[in-house]
Amino acid sequence: MSVLRSFALAAATFAFTATSHRPATVFDLSDDVGRVPSAITLSAGAGKTIALSDLRGEPTYVFLFAGWCSPCQQALPFVRSAYAKYGGRVHFVGVDVLEDPEAARSAITAAALPFPVAVYSIEQLDAVVSPDVQLRAGTKYRIPADFLLDANGVVRYAWHGLSITDAGDPVDVLPSYLAKLGIDVR
Repeated sequence: MSVLRSFALAAATFAFTATSHRPATVFDLSDDVGRVPSAITLSAGAGKTIALSDLRGEPTYVFLFAGWCSPCQQALPFVRSAYAKYGGRVHFVGVDVLEDPEAARSAITAAALPFPVAVYSIEQLDAVVSPDVQLRAGTKYRIPADFLLDANGVVRYAWHGLSITDAGDPVDVLPSYLAKLGIDVR
């Protein structure tokens, strides 16, 4: 019995350390609520990168979306409006996810977001996290996904999917989370 227990413990330890040593993905922000996330650097095209750790000093809002995602398209007006209101006090970063780079570039152009937008392609994610694991992970890989980091880089809030009222109408929840961070949202 102790041989089986030792084997099981060794297998569990290997599985834990194997998953904890993979490169961080932008989706891992879901797991980092309450702490500073692992270093995440995103490709913003034309050789430009966005390192979340470089954005400290002000809160940072990260919006994950895709061109094919209808709820993401419904959220875009809220995101543009929030940037217009709070962009001088909050860093905004968009990330097109879960599509190929060409489709991502088209979606980014169509979205016309007035702040930096990076691409995290489905190929990048699949290379780090198997599609089977993604499917079994629940809401972690659901988009739109929104993350709010405080001025120290700590992930304070994460929400997935389009927020809706009881009547089924889309609702902008970002101002309430910004207010919890002390941002004047009036």
